[in-house]
Amino acid sequence: MDEGIIMKEKSISLIKSILNLIIIVLLGAVCVIFSILYIDTFCSGFIYEYNLVLKVISIALATLITIGAIIFFRINAQLIYKICYITIVLVALFLVLLYVLNVSGIMSKIKSIEELRKYISSMGVYAWLSFIILQCLQVCVLPIPAFVSVGVGVLLFGPLKCAIYSFVGILVGSVIAFFIGRKLGYKVACWLVGKETLDKTLKSVKGKDRAVLTFMFLFPFFPDDVLCFVAGLSSMSTKFYLIMITIVRFITVFISCYAYNNSIIPYNT
Repeated sequence: MDEGIIMKEKSISLIKSILNLIIIVLLGAVCVIFSILYIDTFCSGFIYEYNLVLKVISIALATLITIGAIIFFRINAQLIYKICYITIVLVALFLVLLYVLNVSGIMSKIKSIEELRKYISSMGVYAWLSFIILQCLQVCVLPIPAFVSVGVGVLLFGPLKCAIYSFVGILVGSVIAFFIGRKLGYKVACWLVGKETLDKTLKSVKGKDRAVLTFMFLFPFFPDDVLCFVAGLSSMSTKFYLIMITIVRFITVFISCYAYNNSIIPYNT
């Protein structure tokens, strides 16, 4: 019976490994294909003049990152693997978006940030609702760092609107992540954020979860999205978490938005 269980676990682990490798290769292929397609949409200018060189560089970079992700996955270097994986995902999404915007003619119409903001505003409720959903998902599902999505939001909506939309989305995502840890348990949280990262964070807050987690949420040096799952697995009460996360997210999100907008830190040197 024990041997059967061990064999089953090995089979599941092998299937997961194969799926991970397939996903990495597919993402690498998307990076290569859409970088070439994007470059080919230009009929003049710098990109057109250096078409071949840029294609070779884009293929080489995408291939190197993909191979690096596969190698680090195989040798179980989780941190470097995840960095490579997140990079592939972000680059793939970015290139697909660039290609769509260029083919649709939107990029040729938008000559400045103000024109971009006007275009986003013309989408009405769909623009800010999509951004709120994105901010929610980046906490509990998507491997997108918060500073990236908040930075894009400041560019598109300005600091105040971005702060409001980000606060709502990130708060909802934080609550969902907490209840995933609390109701669905350790295995689901492990699957979403990684066993090594989760175990390390749980160990660091054991026995002092309220004070330590609150401190860690307030400062940008800690993986606050992972901490939401950790809080759900800790002895912290639901009431304390909801009050704490609302206050902390309000402070950190608004400070981040106005910092990125040059309102707090003057980026003039």
